[in-house]
Order: sequence, then structure tokens, then C-alpha cells
Amino acid sequence: MATSALADGGTLTGYTSGYRTLNPAVQSGAATGAPGSQIFAGLVLVGKDYEIQPYLADSWTVADDALSVTFNLVDGATFHDGEPITSEDVKFSLEAVKANHPFGKAMFGKITEIDTPDPDTVVVHFSEPVPGFLYSLQPLLMPIIPEHIYGDGQELKTHPRNMENVVGSGPFRVVENNPAERLVLEKNPDFFIEGKPKLDRMVYPLVKDPLTRMLMLEKGDVDYAAFAGIRPTDWPRLERADGVEVTTDGYDAIGYVHYLELNLREKPFSDLAVRKALAHAIDTDFLAKVIFGGKTAAGTGPLHTGNPFYTADVEIYEPDLDLAAKMLDEAGYPVGADGKRFSFVLDVPSWAPQAHVPMAEYIQAQLAKIDIAVELRRAPDFGTWVKRIAAWDYDATMNGSFNYPDPIIGVHRHFDCDNIQNVIWSNTQGYCNPEMDKLLDAAAIETDPAKRMELYAQIQKLETEDLALIYMPQDFSVTVYRDDVKGLPDTPFGALAPFLDVTVGE
Repeated sequence: MATSALADGGTLTGYTSGYRTLNPAVQSGAATGAPGSQIFAGLVLVGKDYEIQPYLADSWTVADDALSVTFNLVDGATFHDGEPITSEDVKFSLEAVKANHPFGKAMFGKITEIDTPDPDTVVVHFSEPVPGFLYSLQPLLMPIIPEHIYGDGQELKTHPRNMENVVGSGPFRVVENNPAERLVLEKNPDFFIEGKPKLDRMVYPLVKDPLTRMLMLEKGDVDYAAFAGIRPTDWPRLERADGVEVTTDGYDAIGYVHYLELNLREKPFSDLAVRKALAHAIDTDFLAKVIFGGKTAAGTGPLHTGNPFYTADVEIYEPDLDLAAKMLDEAGYPVGADGKRFSFVLDVPSWAPQAHVPMAEYIQAQLAKIDIAVELRRAPDFGTWVKRIAAWDYDATMNGSFNYPDPIIGVHRHFDCDNIQNVIWSNTQGYCNPEMDKLLDAAAIETDPAKRMELYAQIQKLETEDLALIYMPQDFSVTVYRDDVKGLPDTPFGALAPFLDVTVGE
């Protein structure tokens, strides 16, 4: 095992399942977010019990009318190349995320102006209140990136410095980046928090196969594996392994939900009756019990059952194959001479195969019972799947995403008409309902908790009536780590928070 016996320091060996960029300003998800939160700092951190804590922002003041926030930056913070981090970099980063992140508009669309009266002060102005704004300012969602690197006029999403000679603002700097083999991060000796981070290095070898990952954990070749991708039946085996710990802690703020995404632009999936028939054909309770061993719940809508705005008072499509077949007949999709109603290709991502593959195989078998032919197309890698879905070049795909603490961050992006983009984990399915937009807009600025709760109840109800996405069981998210790994983030974001206090050793 690649570790050190030092009280502080050491090398933490994790893993990566593959990534396209190290810049969280242009990509959401754990593949980029886990290393990205170590490479880049944010204005704030989200601590235990969702308390907002200082990070690059030493302090802040929210105006009485909630239409502006003034941030005071810490003294002496620098990027990895030694250049100072200034208010202009913060302004540039906010504008970059707003324009390029899959849900940048949802988080920062109401920003009207950003003032930088001096190098250490940033004033953000809004057209309307944004209740979840501070939650959006952690490094996972709003990394502070250097304007002197990225402000050269090149397209940010494809900027070469997203992967080559990466200059960050966080506790670790990139010293080796070979996506086909491994990523190596090294302690930033000039980090603005004295004595942090405690680790010397973080190493992420490429390990795509969950079984291989589990064997490496058992043997001690990997110290830490978040989003480990193990099956519920693997849990007892790992717990019996010498020196191995297993936990579901650190995912509270994630709210990972799985869903069947249909391209709504053309028939048959543009037809609501077809979507409802499919929902009746899929038994999500069965999937939760069989695939996830009963360790997770069947999804009922866009919000995770652990989200504070969740409601179960939505339309539930009870499994009924006879009803599904009847609905398809009535909708104009009878069984043809070839024995099929219609056929489609269901894309299966390369990530989270322990969930997506068996769910896709179940859907294929289940829909065959009502004479729908489903061809499974397994993506060879993450980039292939992303390119296809972002280009809207698909019929249907298994998918999943994070809710995050405030629905503005992780939920609005899937349903807002203005967020139909060629960007993964946006509204790629092409759903647009003006009534939904009105509800989203109202919830985004409502500061009264009770009224906001009611608005999100209406949003969940409307989504399940429209079936913009068909929800599958929620994810079984697990972290597996060696017992000599200490100081892991005790926050709702767990693995997607900076590892400031982590050590490895005896």
C-alpha cells in the first residue's frame, strides 16, 4: 500500500474512473469534481449541518434587501503559479461558470453586475433574491480560476489549460496528468491556509472496473474509494476485509438520483401517452429491491427522498403491463406485422455500470413484454457517451445526477426551457413547459420557507405528470477506505470537499 507512517503527510491513493477535464467550471459530476475540489478553491465551504464557512472569502455581508452580497477576500492568496488571487479573478470565475457550467444559468442567472472596487473586495448584485446563492460558491460548483490563464479569448470548455499545465487556486497542484493511466496531485506549499493540507500527495490511478477496484481495496492497493460502485452484496465482504471501513456518510448534499432520459424532440417519446405507458411498464420498487438489495428507495420524482423539499404527494405509476399495452394501442402504437410497436436504442453510460447496466437490461426485457424492441448500446468510455447525449444524438439513455442542497443548483437545470443546451446534465432531453418555468422562477426567488416548500411540491407534481424524466431507484452511494486514513471531510459533500485535514499513516 502506498502510504506513509507520518502523523501528517503521506500519500493517499484513490482512483479515477476517467475524466475529460479537471476544470469544474465547465463540467459537473464526481469524475471532475473530486480532483477539481482539491485543485481549485472556492469562496466558501459547506460545513457540517450545511453551515456556510469562509474559504477564499474571509467574510461576507448580505444586503437587507437580499439583492447584493459583498465578499472580502483573504489576504495573500495566490494561484499555483504565484500570481495573486484578486477580485477580478472572482468576477471572471463567476461569469465563466454562469456561461459554461451545465447549470451555471440556474445558479447565477440572476446576477446583474459584479463590482470589484479593490483587489480584495467583490460585490455581487442580483435582479431578484437568490436563496441558494452561497451554497453555489464552493469549489465543486464555482472554482476560482485564473483570469490571466483563461482570459486569453479561447473557448473555456475546450481550453487546453483545463488538462495541460493546470493552474489552480486550491490545496493541491497537478504534477502528473495522464488520463489513460493516472492523475497525481501534490501539496501546494503556498496554500493560503497555514498548515493545510496535511497530505503530501494524492494519486488517482485509472480503475474503471468496480470489481478490480474492490480487489485493490481488499489488498491495500487503494486507500480511499468514494462513489465506490460496489453492489450491496459486496458490503459484508469488504467489512470482513482486514483494515477496511465502509460508510454511506458524506453523500447527504449530493442526493444522487437515477433516471431514464428520453429524447423528447420526436415521436414516440414526444407523446406523453407513450411516456406514461413506459412508466407503467417499469417496476422501480422491484429494481430497488433486486439491484440495490433494498438499501435504497425507488425514486418518485426529481427530488431525492433526503432533500428538505421532497414530497411523496405526486403521481405514482403502478406497474401494470396490461395497462401499458392498452395505453400504447390507444395512443396509436399497435403491434405491427413485424411483431413490434416500435424500437429504439437505449444508451448505457460507462460510469456507474453496477447500476446502469442491470437497469438497462431490465428495461429491455420488460418492454419486450409489450412488444417494444430495445437495443442496448454500451458506451466504451465516458467521453463517447457525453458527446452523444450532449449532441442530442440519441433515442434514450440511462442517466443520473445530483440534487445538491438547494434545488436551484441541481434540479432546475433539467426542466428550465432556457437550459436546453448541448451540455451534459442540462436539459438535454428537450423538455419545455411554460407552467414549469413559472414555478421554477418563483421558487428561485422565494425567501419564505413555507411558500418555497409549496412551490417545490407543485414542481415535483408537474414533473411526474409530464414525465420529463422517468425516475429509477436512488443511488446506493458508498465510500470504502483503509482504516489508517484519518481526517476525512465530515461534511454533507464528503469526497467532493477539499481534503484539508486528511492524513494517511499508522
